[in-house]
Order: sequence, then structure tokens, then C-alpha cells
Amino acid sequence: MIVETEIKSTSDNPLLGRKEIKAVVSFNGATPNRKEIKETICGKVGANPDLTVVREVKGEFGMKRVSVTAHVYENADKLKSVEPEHIKKREGVGQEKPEEKKEGAAEETAEAPKEEKPAEEAPKEEKPAEEKKEEAPAEEKKE
Repeated sequence: MIVETEIKSTSDNPLLGRKEIKAVVSFNGATPNRKEIKETICGKVGANPDLTVVREVKGEFGMKRVSVTAHVYENADKLKSVEPEHIKKREGVGQEKPEEKKEGAAEETAEAPKEEKPAEEAPKEEKPAEEKKEEAPAEEKKE
């Protein structure tokens, strides 16, 4: 449960089309997840959560607060072109909606048995066993 959100600094970066925010979020209990942190910062600044990316969350040892760095973009195109792939993936930017994923998941499960058939072929496993049998008598002859 988030108790307080304090914005430490806000700076505009017109070259990248974003506002860079540094904040301190105080909480009770467990550390809040990125989604909760994003919602509180957006509520405090008045930004759109869809155009906001939480870049960094650093916990302070022994304290019930975290330091947060967030970027608020002017539009979705800027966000997609500037942010690194791993950040976009973590934030869910540019991914399918959950309803679309369910349809895709059904198609993947239908294709899965087709992929398993080549893996079931066992002649590759038998060849090494035969080679071992041939090598064993050769070693006995040497002794």
C-alpha cells in the first residue's frame, strides 16, 4: 500500500520528446509493483499511464521507500522509437491485447504436436549406443 509519492525532480527533454521524473515512493508492507508505482506517479503528475515508462525502481535498505525514475512521453511513436526493447517488453508497449493473445495461444497449442513428431525419432539415440559397443571390445583387446 503506497502511503506517499514525492516528486523530487522533473525535467523536460524535447530532443527525445519526454519528461524525465525522479520520485520517492513511501509504502507500508511489501514493495509495490511497477504498475502501482506508475499509477501513483501518473496521478501525481497528471500523465497518461499508457505513455509512461518506469525505468528504474531502487529500494533503500531497511527503509519502506523506493527511488523511482520514470519517463513520460508526448506520444506512443516517440516511446516506441526511443526506449530499448527490453524496457518496452517489460512495460508491455506494442504487444497484443490479452484477448488477441488467447486466440494466438490456441493456435500455438494446435501446432505443438506437429513439432513434437520429429523429436520422437530415436535412430539418433541408437547410433551412439552401437558405437560404444564397438569401442568396448577394442579396449578389451588392448589389455
